[in-house]
Amino acid sequence: MTISKILLPTDGSAFSERASKLAMELAKATGAEIVAVHVIEVKPPRLLGADAIEKLKAKRAETCFRKAGEDAERAGLRFEKRILVSRSVPGAIVNYIEDESPDIVVMGSKGLTGLKRIMMGSVTSAVLEKTTVPVLVVK
Repeated sequence: MTISKILLPTDGSAFSERASKLAMELAKATGAEIVAVHVIEVKPPRLLGADAIEKLKAKRAETCFRKAGEDAERAGLRFEKRILVSRSVPGAIVNYIEDESPDIVVMGSKGLTGLKRIMMGSVTSAVLEKTTVPVLVVK
């Protein structure tokens, strides 16, 4: 199996950071590009207007991508950032996988809790269930 594109779903949690480190090691070994994806979930009654979504995207980009982006740059790796807006976090990730065809997905086993969106756990399970692309789950 040739690995040229690694998908890294992230929510800024410690689990996502560990997955990011492993994705970078894999990218170094294979010369692959890393595409980091964060999903902003928008569900009623939390409907957001375009301006609010853009502000949220900018804030989330700083939180979720800053360290990984800096680490990738220092390592000389190709690193893209994508923020998706969807009613379903796992659905957005699966759709991205179907549309962009990464060779592997590297994601944390759990994510943020409390007032923030739980990115992994149930999300990881849903991605594993709905895709045929290999998924490396990092504890």
